[in-house]
Amino acid sequence: MNAELEKKWKYLMDESMELLVFFDETGCVVQGNKKAEQELGYGEALKGISVCKIFQKALTQNEEGIHVIEEEDKKLLAEGKSIETVAYRKNQTCFDVDLKIVIKNEDGFFGMCSAINTSEQVGAIKDMVKAKEKGEAATKIRNEFVSNVTHELRTPVNGIMGISKNLLETDLDAQQKESINIIHMCCSNMIEIINNLLDFSKLEAGKFTLEEREFSFREAMDKIIAMNINQINEKGLRLLLNISPEIPERIIGDELRITQILTNLINNAVKFTSMGQIVVDVVKTMELNDTVELFFMVMDTGIGIAPEDMDKLFKSFSQVDASITRRFGGSGLGLTIVKELVELMDGEVHVESEKGKGSTFSFSIRVKKVENEWENKKAYSSGKFVYDGTSRKEISDIDEEMYDIEEIYRLGSEDNKKEIKNTMEKLIICIEMENWDKAEMFAETVKKLVESDKELKRKAFRVEMTVRKADGEKAILQYNELKKLLDETLFA
Repeated sequence: MNAELEKKWKYLMDESMELLVFFDETGCVVQGNKKAEQELGYGEALKGISVCKIFQKALTQNEEGIHVIEEEDKKLLAEGKSIETVAYRKNQTCFDVDLKIVIKNEDGFFGMCSAINTSEQVGAIKDMVKAKEKGEAATKIRNEFVSNVTHELRTPVNGIMGISKNLLETDLDAQQKESINIIHMCCSNMIEIINNLLDFSKLEAGKFTLEEREFSFREAMDKIIAMNINQINEKGLRLLLNISPEIPERIIGDELRITQILTNLINNAVKFTSMGQIVVDVVKTMELNDTVELFFMVMDTGIGIAPEDMDKLFKSFSQVDASITRRFGGSGLGLTIVKELVELMDGEVHVESEKGKGSTFSFSIRVKKVENEWENKKAYSSGKFVYDGTSRKEISDIDEEMYDIEEIYRLGSEDNKKEIKNTMEKLIICIEMENWDKAEMFAETVKKLVESDKELKRKAFRVEMTVRKADGEKAILQYNELKKLLDETLFA
């Protein structure tokens, strides 16, 4: 072996995690790697030590040479497997090893022992088990704390909500009514956060169970829409609901959790959409024996998500960026809970999104069908509904063209002008009230609505910049300039 090869060979030996010992026909060590020298405590004095002294429970020596002691070990080694034994250090302490032995007499003698210190592995495993147990204990304490605190918080918050609701039914002036409404809204938000924390702690502790029962799917969907329609109307959005006629009227599943999943996704869609529409689509994708797979899509025309932020969506207590929390609020648990609940129902959650163009959240769940309950109610013949303002209308495929969001972006179209007027009104109110977060959102919407006209877009951008700086006087000045230009060019 030339010097270069010998150097490489020694490097490989010394980098090995195994104890490598080479010996001659007399059983004396002729070379060992660094691991063997260190673990066995001999250092460079390892050369000349008998391998039978190191592995004295596995090897012995007589006039004929080196031999494996146990017959069973001989069989294992012949099959290329390792044997369990111990290695003795210089100070005669020992440690467990998995040992392989190679002895060859062809073209000269070759003997090698390679051993893995299993005591280190056992110690590492014990440390991992201890760390796991410690982590589980800490999680248990935290979850119990969260559970107790959320229950304690719920009582006073519910009390405040009840009192504020009663106050709203009394004679109040406009300012008092607005203040009580804010209290009531804050309590509702607080209850939502408390519920999310409680659900999250149960899911993490593995104590969350589904309660499946028979229910009317379409009635459940109506309730979900009813729960969310007020906030949809407040933002001037349009909601389109499409339920495939193939879906049975009655199914068996956890109605409460299906409602929770959809409400979370619709809430998110409303929260991050300042104009346009939200579409909820439900179809049947699979049926096998008594199992039905339902596929849901919640689509919006909101702010969208950048590709690099996608991986943050389903992480606990996480928002895509800090400004999201500042502008829109939230605990960062909603989508985490959605993912966990969907997976409990043997489904998956997916998201498709583009920054500035909206998002589509989709998920599938499996439910059971009810025997002899496959006919849908006649009232749901098409399964397509549009919620516009306070009305609900059943629509045909042709009518859906009326709700093409592209029309809103076509500068000068009736829908476009209507959206601009509505948004400008909301914008000036927010500026005057110094509600800068909402003002920023409406300013951004106006900019999108006039994007195809360079001069209008430039003016809208100036409004947005002054709003971001929370400069009331300049914001009103820039707003008036934009409104004047709109009146001259678009509303003349």
